[in-house]
Amino acid sequence: MPNRDDIESRLAAIVESSDDAIVSKDLNGTILSWNRGAERIFGYTANEAIGRSIRIIIPQDRQAEEDNVLARIRQGLSVDHFETVRQRKDGTLVDISVTISPVRNAAGEIVAASKIARDVTEQRRLRVIANEANRQKDEFLALLSHELRTPLNTVLGYTRLLRREDKRMSPELRERALDALERNADSLTRLVNDVLDTSRIVSGKMRLSLDSCQVDDFVQDAVETIQLAADAKGIVLDVLIEPGLTVLCDRDRLLRVMWNILSNAVKFTPSGGRVTVRATRHDSLIAISIRDTGIGISPDNLGFVFHRFWQGHTGASREFGGLGLGLALARHIVELHGGAIVAESAGVGKGTVFTVTLPTAASVRARERKLKPVAR
Repeated sequence: MPNRDDIESRLAAIVESSDDAIVSKDLNGTILSWNRGAERIFGYTANEAIGRSIRIIIPQDRQAEEDNVLARIRQGLSVDHFETVRQRKDGTLVDISVTISPVRNAAGEIVAASKIARDVTEQRRLRVIANEANRQKDEFLALLSHELRTPLNTVLGYTRLLRREDKRMSPELRERALDALERNADSLTRLVNDVLDTSRIVSGKMRLSLDSCQVDDFVQDAVETIQLAADAKGIVLDVLIEPGLTVLCDRDRLLRVMWNILSNAVKFTPSGGRVTVRATRHDSLIAISIRDTGIGISPDNLGFVFHRFWQGHTGASREFGGLGLGLALARHIVELHGGAIVAESAGVGKGTVFTVTLPTAASVRARERKLKPVAR
């Protein structure tokens, strides 16, 4: 059976090797012991710390905490898992969780205090990230519910209207109802696809089905899809596409990229404005630009336009609706194609230009041939 000296030696070794700061101090706050964990967390060596007040690691605005701790210790009370902030030797602050207990002598008198401090900076950082993720999730779900409710209500209303057999159901009204049903069904499909693709991106499971595509083909399809909304606002859509431009792409996904950008251009452009789509070739690259005369983007916000959910956090975007996923998806899809997307704006009220740059199909195939191993 180990003797008392062996036990004390082992305890001392455990204290000294602990990653946590294990410190003892007298009832006036003077440091009596200081292990390697304390040196690592607070930056003071044992020689520098022992004999000095524990207040050397307490920020000026938190000095009252030590008064309260010492008062509890003198009463024989402990302090359990108290999260606070302390100051390192170099002046930087560190988040810690401390447990402080009274130390008694053989007669049962309280003569000192033992303190265990753990650096919880990383835990706090992760907690903040988790809380922000939860907040974004809750806000996104509320936004999604709102965005789904509008087309669903329209679909439900016109479906009930179509079931009527009375004389008021004229052919014109029936045609208008069918148009509304198709338009809102398309809107619901896009919403669901955006959510599903966002999930695929987060999980790293988005895959492309590549084939040769004519740029004017998918750009014109996107323009036709948005034409009705543009006409309703009196917005002129100009399309200027250099002939013969070919890219290697997943057509459906690039079509969605174009639709998302064009949809935003029309949505954020006042009635009577103009949206210009231009596609040109520059050596081995094809640049597709969408310029609008809309509300523009302030310089402070320009760097956030491709962030997921950012649209949902801006007052202007809330007014116009949307999930705030379209441009984030667009960037990811374009980058998967080996391209890039940038946004430019001279400021609020001065319009916006989105430019998608993609490698030509010929340049992609040439690069693949160079990378293909030679058979021997």
